[in-house]
Amino acid sequence: MAATTNMGVTGVQEDRNLLADIWAALGGIAKALVRNRTGFIGFLGLVFYFVLTFILPSFVQFDDEVNLDEVAGPLGSRIQLLVRSTDADTLTSFESLDGNKVGVVDQTGGPSLIKPWEDTLEVETFRWNSRREGPGILAALNALEAGEIDAMLIFSKSVREFVTDPQDPDQKAAFANLVVSNPTLGPPHLLGTDTQGRDIATHIVHGGRELILVAVGAGFLSTMIAVILGSTAAIFGGLIDQGLTAFTNLILAIPQFPLLVVLAGLLTLTSPVFLAVLIGVLSWPTLMRSVRSQVLSLRERDYVEAAVALDLGTRHIMFREILPNMISYIAVHLIFSITAAMYSQIGLVVLGLAPITNYTWGVMLYFGRSRGTMFNPEGASMALAPVIAIALFQVFMIMFARSLEELFDPRLRRSR
Repeated sequence: MAATTNMGVTGVQEDRNLLADIWAALGGIAKALVRNRTGFIGFLGLVFYFVLTFILPSFVQFDDEVNLDEVAGPLGSRIQLLVRSTDADTLTSFESLDGNKVGVVDQTGGPSLIKPWEDTLEVETFRWNSRREGPGILAALNALEAGEIDAMLIFSKSVREFVTDPQDPDQKAAFANLVVSNPTLGPPHLLGTDTQGRDIATHIVHGGRELILVAVGAGFLSTMIAVILGSTAAIFGGLIDQGLTAFTNLILAIPQFPLLVVLAGLLTLTSPVFLAVLIGVLSWPTLMRSVRSQVLSLRERDYVEAAVALDLGTRHIMFREILPNMISYIAVHLIFSITAAMYSQIGLVVLGLAPITNYTWGVMLYFGRSRGTMFNPEGASMALAPVIAIALFQVFMIMFARSLEELFDPRLRRSR
């Protein structure tokens, strides 16, 4: 009984020691990252992207409502309150509009913005395009000028196009009595709007999760294949080594992305998982050769030769002697595999060979190219926003990878 108790106490102590060792290792990594400014910035950037793509979507609603009045709006654009100049000082908020008649145009952001206040004021809705009255914005502006309505909810871009800086000088004179009493009535579109008047900022928040998960899945798969094949070829040698090396060289002789494009055209990419698998199974050859070289080098070390002399077995030599000394090398290459997989995925999406049913940063680029927003200065953020989001993610990944190299390599730490 006492022996059993002692064994239980010893097991608990070993578990505590293991947890203490893990905690000490994590603390050492954290201290090393803090000392390494580049790596620390990269780590903070990755934390930011985790919050942006995996947590914020639960709190930020995806904007999928078509708003014709808000098409290709510039950065910071928003709905404003337009009134006659005589009411500019009194009608400045929804509270001050109590009892007044406010005009909104359907298929814009106005109706949804004014909905919570419909019980305290009178709303008159103008059709976006009416045969009798013409475009809804002009009909509402004429009604406001004539005193038929007291105020109007209008997009900031439309204020410039129809009121402050119209192409027709007669139109500017006709609406000279109209002014914006509240330029910040609606929430701002921080990154502007797309070709359907939807908020690009919400698309950035919701568009990164699937793209990152596919890239991470493809990176892990390609790294796993490379490590298994490279280690097997180096450990066993002989015909196995020759066969795996020859097969790897054959795959390397074929340009990877053109091959990926051909396979994506022949196969039906119906799911992100299938896309990750396709990218992963074509991305391992370069790393496989590197892993094989590393294992061949480690085989010559004294501690590996001692393990061979003691006949500890291939499994022990591989998992206890060789792989632990390659963790840093594999981790760094895993990060670079993820970045390469993301570029491959985006390339397929932009070419229209990958699924575009789910709205991702790559799909934003696809629509930005196909709908001509790259040639519209006010709508360029539809293409530039995902480009910047992708580029910054890659930069943070590479900065973190470089810090891992220094963290695991004492020679790099001494050189600083």
